[in-house]
Amino acid sequence: MTVAMAPPKISSARLIVCYAAILGTLPYLTLKASWVTGGSLGLRDASFVDSDLMVFANLVTGGMDVVAVILALAFTYSWGRRIPAPLLLFPIWIGTGLLAPIVLDIPVIAADLTTTQSAELPLENWVWAVVYGGFAWQGIMLLTAFVLYARDRWWFVVTGTVKPGTIGAAGGLGIVTALVCAAFHTVWAFGPGGVAARGQDIVIAVLAVLAALALANVSRGRFWPRLVLVWTGAGTMAGTGAWGLFAAFTMGSADHAAVLAVQVAGGVLMMVSVLRRLPHAA
Repeated sequence: MTVAMAPPKISSARLIVCYAAILGTLPYLTLKASWVTGGSLGLRDASFVDSDLMVFANLVTGGMDVVAVILALAFTYSWGRRIPAPLLLFPIWIGTGLLAPIVLDIPVIAADLTTTQSAELPLENWVWAVVYGGFAWQGIMLLTAFVLYARDRWWFVVTGTVKPGTIGAAGGLGIVTALVCAAFHTVWAFGPGGVAARGQDIVIAVLAVLAALALANVSRGRFWPRLVLVWTGAGTMAGTGAWGLFAAFTMGSADHAAVLAVQVAGGVLMMVSVLRRLPHAA
């Protein structure tokens, strides 16, 4: 006679983090649902979201938050352990790259939002606070849920033995790319643009440099702190680069497109290189 094993109990902390992350997506999803269905919530100029291109953009960005909801649930419940690793790791890697810079730059963003914004902008002032506040909240909660999930599923990353070898040509090229992109973002940070945008460029530059240093020294000392730095910095390069390309082409402007494309490629190369050194179960 076979006795069915009860599924492991989910801790209260993980449930709280999961549903706090989901709660953080609701304001953004509400705005996107309104705009896609012809509503005017938070809009000064309803024509701003009327075009087919903007409908498509809102569907894509709203869909990204739906993915965040699915990830939060997968990181919490037992069925998430059965999902193939790449299907979880890729979206949370890109999510880290998009959300971590906002979390780190949120004091600058908040200070910028307290200044008087132009009444000519198509969105109400409060929309910016809701959107960026929601992103920062999601970043903290969703990444916390991921860390708790990864600790259980891939415990050997912390306790196992690092695979021998070098970072290879891909890693070396990724490091060079990271440093070049950091230089461009530093220059952009001192160019025209809002305070929040400048802060984002500085954060991206710093994270790219930290990732490059971590990958260059990946075989020295403990592996997992370097993995965290490469994961975050390379994810920032790939995520913000891809988002910049998407925004540039949907808005009809290809400024910095070449740099952003190289940035995405560099982030991927760095991540591939560090994954090849992942520890195995000891």
